[in-house]
Amino acid sequence: MTVKVRWSPRKSAAAAAMTAMLLVAPVIAATDAQALGNNREVWRSCGSNRVSSGYYGSVHFSWAQTVQASGDCTGRLSAALERINGYWTQRVYGDKYRAYATDIGYYDEYGLHWGCDACNVTRS
Repeated sequence: MTVKVRWSPRKSAAAAAMTAMLLVAPVIAATDAQALGNNREVWRSCGSNRVSSGYYGSVHFSWAQTVQASGDCTGRLSAALERINGYWTQRVYGDKYRAYATDIGYYDEYGLHWGCDACNVTRS
């Protein structure tokens, strides 16, 4: 049995649009992602920090880490986690090189990172 498929300009345009969406959608989603695991380097006026976070789903263990990458920033780094209900865990203060926060038993949505006590928070 042979099946004939007739293509019209409208079907061709629809197929092209769908193909373009499939190629572009992952790029858009990856660019705007802000959730646990959105690890990156953050630049500040005195240097840069690496912010990272993640979780182990089977035990609901989440972590957030702030690490000095470069520069001569003074002051301590800190980290915390934001739960899905918007509540922030207690902020953990490290030294000028590293801060590491953990949370177990809750559903966390974001890692929270500070490059100094008075710096703005960065989500990962």
